[in-house]
Amino acid sequence: MPTHSLDPRIAEVLGNSEVGPDVRASSPDRPVPDATVRDAVAHLEGRSLPVRLYQGPRDDCVIVFFHGGGFVKGDLDSHDGQARMLREVTERPVVSVRYRLAPEHRFPSAHEDAVEAVRWVHENAGALFTTSATRIAVAGSSAGANLALGAALALASSPSAPVAQLLACPFASGDPALPSRSEFADGYGLTSRAVEWFIGAYVADPAQRQDPRFAPVLSEDLALLPPTVLFSAGLDPLRDDARVLSERLRASGVRVLASEEPTLPHGYFKYAGISEAANDALIRMNTAFRDMLDAPRTDASYPERELK
Repeated sequence: MPTHSLDPRIAEVLGNSEVGPDVRASSPDRPVPDATVRDAVAHLEGRSLPVRLYQGPRDDCVIVFFHGGGFVKGDLDSHDGQARMLREVTERPVVSVRYRLAPEHRFPSAHEDAVEAVRWVHENAGALFTTSATRIAVAGSSAGANLALGAALALASSPSAPVAQLLACPFASGDPALPSRSEFADGYGLTSRAVEWFIGAYVADPAQRQDPRFAPVLSEDLALLPPTVLFSAGLDPLRDDARVLSERLRASGVRVLASEEPTLPHGYFKYAGISEAANDALIRMNTAFRDMLDAPRTDASYPERELK
C-alpha cells in the first residue's frame, strides 16, 4: 500500500474527471504570444520536424526538450508551459521538438528523431539563437525523458554529446513486473493499463522491448552519460523506472541528483497551477538543472545527492 496520500488538490481533479485519464489528450490553453518564442522547422535527412524556439538571456548552452505523451500524443502546445519554465529558470535557450508519433510512426522513429534533432540543434545553434554556444543539454518528461536519454546515449563521445540531462517521470524500462506497476495500477491518473496501451501502439514487435533504444536502462553504455537531474513521482506506475534508472546510473559512475515527490502522480507538471506541491517540485527540478549547467564540469564540490 502507498505510504503517502495523493496531493488533495490533484486528487480532487482526478476524482471529478468525467473522462477516463488513460489515453485522453490534454487541451492546453493556446500559448501566449511572446516575442522571444517562435516556431521553426528542423530539416533532417528525409523529413522535417516542427520545433519551437525559446530565446534565453544566457548563451553558453542550448537545451533540447522532448514532450511526453506515451510516444502517441503531445505536441509543441501541450508542453509549452513546461518548456517556458525550463527557459525561465535555467535562463538558457530551449528548443522543443515535435517528433513523429505512433501508431503512424512506430519504434524507433521517435528515437531517431530525437538523436537527429539534438545533432541538428548543435550544428545550427548559432543560426537559431545568434549564440556561440557549443554546449547542448537535453530534457524531457515521461516518454520525452526516454527520448532525451536515448539521444544522450546515442551521441555520447560525439561532438553533439549533451553535457547534462533533465529527466522527469522517465519511461526508462517498460518492465511490467516492476512493483510500482501493480501498486499504482489505477487511481492516480496514468494507469498501468494505459502504459501497456502506449507501448503497444509504439512497439510493433514485443522483442523490441529489450532494445536499449526503447529501454535505456538496458544499455551497456550508461557510464558515458552526462550528469543527470532525475525527478520522479511517488504515486506513479513508472515510479520504479526512475528508481532502477537512478541506481544503474550511479552504479555506472554517473553523477545523479534525484528527487522522488511522495504525494504527486505521473505528469504532475500539468497540475502546477492548482497544486503547491507540484509547482514547488517543478521549481526545484529546474533550479537543480540550472545549477548543474552553471557548475564547472570538473567541480568536485557539486556531489551526487538526493534533492529535498
